[in-house]
Amino acid sequence: MKRAKGVDGLVALLVAVVTAAACGGGTGSSASTPGTTTKSLVVVNTGGDWGACQRKSFFDPFTAKTGIAIVDGPFLTDGQIKAMVQSKQYNVDVVYPSANLALPSAGKNVLEPVDYQVVNKAELAAGTYTTYGTSIDIYAWAMGYRTDKFGGQTPKTWADFFDTKRFPGKRAMPGDNDVPAVLYAALLADGVAPDKLVPLDVNRALKKLSTIKSNIVWYATGSQGQDLLKSGEVTMGQEYANRVTSLRDAGSPVDISWDGQVVAGDLMGVPKGDPNAAAAMKFIAFVTSKDVNGTFSYCAAGAPSNVKSTANPKIAKDLPTTHLNQTHIVETSEALAEYVAAHLDSITTSFNNWRSG
Repeated sequence: MKRAKGVDGLVALLVAVVTAAACGGGTGSSASTPGTTTKSLVVVNTGGDWGACQRKSFFDPFTAKTGIAIVDGPFLTDGQIKAMVQSKQYNVDVVYPSANLALPSAGKNVLEPVDYQVVNKAELAAGTYTTYGTSIDIYAWAMGYRTDKFGGQTPKTWADFFDTKRFPGKRAMPGDNDVPAVLYAALLADGVAPDKLVPLDVNRALKKLSTIKSNIVWYATGSQGQDLLKSGEVTMGQEYANRVTSLRDAGSPVDISWDGQVVAGDLMGVPKGDPNAAAAMKFIAFVTSKDVNGTFSYCAAGAPSNVKSTANPKIAKDLPTTHLNQTHIVETSEALAEYVAAHLDSITTSFNNWRSG
């Protein structure tokens, strides 16, 4: 599940903590105080149920083990992370960089290289970590479909998604959210293997999309896509997986196909030059360790990035990591993500021109 990015009240809290530490108040060092033993780390907490689960699963157990307090910090955009590094005013020690910022081409001047002597990448799902970022949980785009529209037939693949004769109806796709993911689905439907996506054949993808263009309903947010499927306005959708399973569990006549899922991870990283980088790496190592990473799934629908960790058995069947034995694409893998980042402007322009044509 991709987490929300807004946190009410946390900015004010962070300012108070940093100010108190700078004035000599409090017992812990602030994120911007170098040269002292790390007593606290400021870590992004996105709030709500997800943030509460972070604290229960990751923050408090880390403090219990190490004695290092975790202070809730606000979400920072890539631009804000860059500004913080340039100013050398380190107000947050552990951030959530975008997949693009965590790539070698973009991250080298903004983020510390993840210390994989400390973080055990051998246990992490392939493609869910980069030189400058490590996924702490995994989410996915997958195919959701109505179970009451196809006379008992069950669509299973992206080829079925594009077959409006066997499976009639409108299709929801996140063209206002994740254009590359839309193109990946089209290419899989057209027979391209996941390991043959680079270089991305945009023209081939658009040609395939043209076969159902009049049936596509574009959307921008996960909730919009979910509503389109729930209402029956579309009979299938490329959706956040947890949006489909939550609809199903609430009684809607929908189900999910995991074949061809597009997997991505929520990345953690450390700002370049952060004085608490060593402790921050230990925190990331702790969060992604096999004994800890899966505990998050007991209070939120987050799939562990550590393939050796144990997920909540009550929801395991609805987590992307359970279905990695099927055809899938890892959107955050460095080879694919580097290519897309380098060509994103031309990809987006080609897509928008096709869409408006």
